[in-house]
Amino acid sequence: MINRRQFSQSLAAASLLGSSALQAQARSLSFVGWSHDEAASKPTLTAMFEGYRKSNADVKLDVIGFPWGQMQQNILLRLRSNQALDVVQLAERWLPQFASTGKMIDLNDVYGKAQLQKLINPGVLKLGEYRGKQYGLPWTAGSIGMVANAKVLKDAGIARPPQTVDAFIEALKAIKRTQPQSVPYAMTTKNNNSLSPDFQVWLWTFGGQLFDDKGKVLVNSPAGVRALSFMADLVKDGLAAKDIDRPDARRMYAQNQTGFYQDAPLARGFARNNSGKGTEFDANVIAMPTPVLKAGNDPQSFAWGHLLSMFGDPKSAPNPQSAQARLTSHLALNDANQLQYFKDQGLFPVTNTALAQISSDPYVTAWTKAANTADRDEISMWSNSADLTTIVGEEVQAALLGQKAAQAAIDSMGKRLEAKMAELPKS
Repeated sequence: MINRRQFSQSLAAASLLGSSALQAQARSLSFVGWSHDEAASKPTLTAMFEGYRKSNADVKLDVIGFPWGQMQQNILLRLRSNQALDVVQLAERWLPQFASTGKMIDLNDVYGKAQLQKLINPGVLKLGEYRGKQYGLPWTAGSIGMVANAKVLKDAGIARPPQTVDAFIEALKAIKRTQPQSVPYAMTTKNNNSLSPDFQVWLWTFGGQLFDDKGKVLVNSPAGVRALSFMADLVKDGLAAKDIDRPDARRMYAQNQTGFYQDAPLARGFARNNSGKGTEFDANVIAMPTPVLKAGNDPQSFAWGHLLSMFGDPKSAPNPQSAQARLTSHLALNDANQLQYFKDQGLFPVTNTALAQISSDPYVTAWTKAANTADRDEISMWSNSADLTTIVGEEVQAALLGQKAAQAAIDSMGKRLEAKMAELPKS
């Protein structure tokens, strides 16, 4: 465990050009990720990588990019072929899969657990935690939460975002009365990868779960039926609509055609771009907690974030002045870089000090507060997560399209999940 002074020195190490100790550690370093290859974030991240190179002349940084949808496969291929994976960008939901390889480094052994908790709220750090190990350092953090459109609410005579499920339904009905052509709630009704997280949030809201921590299927419960009935009734009553995915919801929101939808913290940036009004549209964007079943319940949301991880021998973690740790610190623990990422992309910073500098932004403060009770995807920890996601998505959609009653869809979901979980090797 390093002390606070040593940790502070490690964060400043990037600026110590000419240090003989650093020169002695001269080496090649790989970064593997996807965001730096995406058009929107490429300029920002390219500048960050160049900043690292200038301050770390002892390191030859190789930045490797893959499309988001191909990242998991390529990380596994690089692991199998023993190719370098010094610093890797991960989605938080992938962590259980890669932690099970036994080739990830506990970052508490690099930086010190107490020191990380002084820099980053423990509730944010848990995004990168798996079975007591800090396998990922949050790079940007938040949740898939709910946003309300202030203009649509005002036009419908709704004074503030609803806090309970009953009040939410009444708000949707008010929007439909005043704007008959609108879709009051742009709930996801297609695409299994979008349906699964949205269903899980409502399932948790109604007190249900998909699994217990041993993998026993729990979804076939009164809470599961009630949650899916709630979602199906919204479509049947015209308060939500068929054939909507996240990109559709973003466009509708920016055109004031919906009052509510769920998205990642980038929602405000999408609204700026899709409306064509830029920051002028910000006044309409309200971050809100997911409505709760009963007043006093914790609002539910789906944990979301990007992590920075290190792969290697867990028994020989790099020291905080290593090239790996210096790059991770430069990207995730440097307030200037964190705030630039937020300014350019709308991605929330993770350090307490960076968040304090934008505490006057109600969108950020409301979202981060609601995200404190976010839960991680129940499916991602299992090796057959793709199949499980498909099962959940297919059965939810069948109910939303009116092809099955909610009870029948939940019955089928439960049986299919049990059969798929039975295929997993026994631990």
